Amino acid sequence: MAKIDETVMRETRYIAGITIILSVIMEAVFLIIGKWDYTVLLGNIFGGAVAIVNFLLMGITIQKAILKDEKEAATLMKLSQTLRNMMLLITCVIAIAIPFMNGVAAVIPLFFPRIAISLIPLRDRIAINGKVEKNGE
Repeated sequence: MAKIDETVMRETRYIAGITIILSVIMEAVFLIIGKWDYTVLLGNIFGGAVAIVNFLLMGITIQKAILKDEKEAATLMKLSQTLRNMMLLITCVIAIAIPFMNGVAAVIPLFFPRIAISLIPLRDRIAINGKVEKNGE
């Protein structure tokens, strides 16, 4: 197996960090509204882990696709997306079917990577401004 590219690992760590932050916020919301119990925590851990692994698998697929010709890369990306979507669907079914896991708390974290991705321009702007200020001193 080829080594995972540092960019894939860096972005996966970013997604994991935001997922953890949003998971803590979600736990707090469940606690505030009086609906928190151990099933919320288990569902959150399960859903968050699946979301992070899903993102990592996408990154690995992209890493492999850029080494292939255009047609093979497109086929690989379509297959990967189909399999990852099936994984998310199975995750939802498992989360809802297992009684010791809160289904809502397991499904919500599946959307956290999407939120993290939408925050990337803000992250990059902060990083650029931080570097400019340091160089300007």
